[in-house]
Amino acid sequence: MAEIRLQSLAHSYASQPKGPEDYAILAMDHVWEQGGAYALLGPSGCGKSTLLNIISGLLSPSEGQVLFDTREVNLLPPEERNIAQVFQFPVVYDTMTVFDNLAFPLRNQGLPESRVLSKVSEIAEVLDLHHLLKRKARNLTADEKQKVSMGRGLVRDDVSAILFDEPLTVIDPHLKWKLRRKLKQIHEQFNITMIYVTHDQLEASTFADKIAVMYEGRIVQFGTPRELFERPLHTFVGFFIGSPGMNLIEVRPEGDALVFGNTRVPLGPAMAAHLAKGAGAA
Repeated sequence: MAEIRLQSLAHSYASQPKGPEDYAILAMDHVWEQGGAYALLGPSGCGKSTLLNIISGLLSPSEGQVLFDTREVNLLPPEERNIAQVFQFPVVYDTMTVFDNLAFPLRNQGLPESRVLSKVSEIAEVLDLHHLLKRKARNLTADEKQKVSMGRGLVRDDVSAILFDEPLTVIDPHLKWKLRRKLKQIHEQFNITMIYVTHDQLEASTFADKIAVMYEGRIVQFGTPRELFERPLHTFVGFFIGSPGMNLIEVRPEGDALVFGNTRVPLGPAMAAHLAKGAGAA
């Protein structure tokens, strides 16, 4: 397990970025605490997958640092970061059995076969894959393949964190809730740092203890699902969280009233004084 810290992190796909509009990730500082279950939530194109790929080492940031337990890992390749990543489309070896798929990372580490058998059996039990261990992966359904893909990350004892990049997108809707519940059980059992990328607020709120909401390359709010719903700190969060989202109206203070459109709402003396004080401070 690991604490993952982002320091002054920014990324641009342009070789010579000229301004904020050229950045996929704007400068940010953020901490994913050890053992937490997190979601990275936002619309398509906001920078979620870019950020995840920077953490895993598939992408090098243009600026700033990624630290695992205070150790900078910017120059470490993915295989040296002890990170497991589960992608949107299941990544399995179709010609191998489920057992051999799960055993593959352990055998690469040179572990004795007795240890391989023990770990594969443990993970197969957790993911309800025991009855499929002898089956070729090409004969599995999409949700079974995704469970195998998850299992390859969980089977290793040295995994610092597991990153999920919209892992349930290709899963039938009636099976999604089962896999979300299974992921939550896995986190509670193994206490591994997990970051789950999604554009679906239901997936985020049912999996994560805390959600980082991304918008236009920034994390605009980080908090529990309830905090995001009840106390949004950004207009995008208020609109995006909840169904339907909040209605937002531009309001301006004028003397002892608030005005929006052609409507004027008188304020009590205390609120009028408070607004006047705030305007004076600005």
